[in-house]
Amino acid sequence: MSDEIKKTETETADYSEDERYDRRGAVIKALLKWLECEFFGLFIFLSLLALTLVLKTAGYVVFGGLGLLTYAMILVDFGLKEGSKARIKNDVRGDNVKRSFGLLLGLIAMIPAALTYVMLLLSYLGAIGSAVLPFKVMNFGLWGLIALFVRDMDIAHMSVHLLWVYPLTMLVYPLAVHYGFKSGFDSEDIRTKIMYKTK
Repeated sequence: MSDEIKKTETETADYSEDERYDRRGAVIKALLKWLECEFFGLFIFLSLLALTLVLKTAGYVVFGGLGLLTYAMILVDFGLKEGSKARIKNDVRGDNVKRSFGLLLGLIAMIPAALTYVMLLLSYLGAIGSAVLPFKVMNFGLWGLIALFVRDMDIAHMSVHLLWVYPLTMLVYPLAVHYGFKSGFDSEDIRTKIMYKTK
């Protein structure tokens, strides 16, 4: 019973302490989501790298697929939480957060990944030295997918197709966060409605 009370108090503090939805805080969290994705991507890397030695190309596909799925789950979870907070601020505090704010958060979350892509592109064009190693390190969860197009660390051995495929993977940021935010924004939270029921 005490655990339920503590949980309710935590939710109250999270969602109703401030008058307005913390947009700035949400933007900062969105930028930091890239680090969280890479943190869990490192575990994917350490767990599945050996798999590529056995399954070869299929191992890289599994490696990259699980990494991308992990990113998506982290981002959807973030979107759900922020969408729920925004909805409650709208309902309880009269804020005017728009459903489309989730898409903006997703685009902001994508910025660090986009910067790694610019680095790779500059490297491919010869403007800077080989950036394959830092690019792979900054995309640990997608290492397997990237390795399908460049197995070693030499930019000269990279297939140009990576420059087309990687931007497609970046779409997981805006799409997953937007979907999660929209779901949280539109959902009905029974406990919150009871807690703040109009007298």
